[in-house]
Amino acid sequence: MTQKAENNLSPFNLMVIAGGCATAMGLGIARFDFGVVGRLMIGDGWISTTGMGDLAGLNLGAYLLGSLQHSQIRNQKNVIRMLIFAILLLPLSFWLEAFGSNFLWQAAARICAGFAAGHLISGIPTLALAGLPARHRRRGSGLVLAGGGIGALLGAFALGLFAPHSAMIAWVVLALLTMAFALPVLWLLSKSIQAQSAPGQSQAAESSTGLSAIKPGNRWRVAVLVVGGGLLVGAGQVPISLYAPIVVAQKFGGAASLSSNSLALLGLGSTVGALTAAFLPRRWPTSLMLPLVSCIGLLASMLFFFGDEVSIILLATFLIGVWMWMTATLTYDRLGDCLPSPEAHRRVWAFMVSSAGFGYACFSFSFAHLASTNLNLVVLVGIGVLVLQLIMELLQRFGSSEAPSY
Repeated sequence: MTQKAENNLSPFNLMVIAGGCATAMGLGIARFDFGVVGRLMIGDGWISTTGMGDLAGLNLGAYLLGSLQHSQIRNQKNVIRMLIFAILLLPLSFWLEAFGSNFLWQAAARICAGFAAGHLISGIPTLALAGLPARHRRRGSGLVLAGGGIGALLGAFALGLFAPHSAMIAWVVLALLTMAFALPVLWLLSKSIQAQSAPGQSQAAESSTGLSAIKPGNRWRVAVLVVGGGLLVGAGQVPISLYAPIVVAQKFGGAASLSSNSLALLGLGSTVGALTAAFLPRRWPTSLMLPLVSCIGLLASMLFFFGDEVSIILLATFLIGVWMWMTATLTYDRLGDCLPSPEAHRRVWAFMVSSAGFGYACFSFSFAHLASTNLNLVVLVGIGVLVLQLIMELLQRFGSSEAPSY
C-alpha cells in the first residue's frame, strides 16, 4: 500500500519540478536577470541608463497586464492555450532582444516577455500542484516558487560564464536556457490536457483543495486579508530590493562587486525562503506562520535603515529575499485554505500576483524623486508599510473565526 502511494506521488513530484521550471523562466530569468543584461546593453551602447529604467517599467507593466488578464480567464482550455502561448512567446522575446539594438525593438520584446511571465506565474502553480494532497500543498508550492530564485542564480551564473562582456551573447544564453526550462513545462501542460479528458477529474481536483476549518462565511474575508497582505509585500520590498545597490554604492565607496553581491544575495534569499517554507513542519499552521514571517521582513527593513556596516546591509538584503518568497509560498497555501475550488484558487492567486506587482509599481513610482534626495525617508516609509503588512497578517490569523474540527 505504501509502495503504491509512493508510485502515485511520483508523477506529482515531476509536475512540481516542471512548475519550478516555469517560475525559473517567468521570474528568475525574464525579470530578475534583466539587471545583469541591462548593464551589458548600456556598455555596448544599445540603451542609456534612463532607457534601462524605461524597459524595466514596460516589462513590469506588461507583467501586471498578463497576470490581471489571467485572473479573468474562466475556461480551463483557454487557460492551457494561453500558457502554451506564453511558453512559446518568452524564449522568442529573448531571441528578438539578441538581434535588435533599437530601443523600440527592445521595448516590444520586453513587453512580450513581461506579458508571458505574468501568465506563467499566475497559472502554472495550480496545474503543477493539481492532485497533490492538501497536506503536501505547502511543500509543493514552496518548491514551485523556489524556481524563481534558482532561475535567477543559474541565469546570472551562465551570463558570468559565457557572456561577461557582450549583450547579444547574453540574450542568446538566456534564450537557450529558457528553451531548456520550457521543455518540462510543455510536458506539464500536455499532462494537464490529458487530465481534462480523464473521467472524474473535476471531482478529484475539487477534493485536493483541502479546505481548512474556516467557517464558510469567513473564507472570502480571510482571502481578502491575504491578498491585501500580498499587495503590501509588493510595496514593502521596494526600498531594499530596488535601492540596495545604490545604498551600498553611497555608503561603501561604490564598489561594483558589492552592488552585484547585494543582488545575488536577494536571489539567494528568495530561494532559501521558498525552500524553508516548503519544509516547515506541517503542525505549524500557515495562518500562524504568515505573521511570524512578516517579522522577518520588518527586521530586515530596520537593519537596512540603521545598518552602518556592509555586512548588515547585505544581511538585510538576504533577509528581505527570504521574507518575500516565504510570504509568497505561504500566501499561496493560505488561499487554498480559503477558496472553494482550484479554479477560484487560480484566479485569486493571479489577481494577487498582479496586486503585488501593482504595489511595487506604485511605491517605486511614487517615491522615485524622493529616493534621489532622501533615501532614508523612503526606507522609513517602507518600514511603515511592513508594519501594516504585519497587522494584515495578524488579522487573517485571528479574525478568521475558524470553526472547530471534528
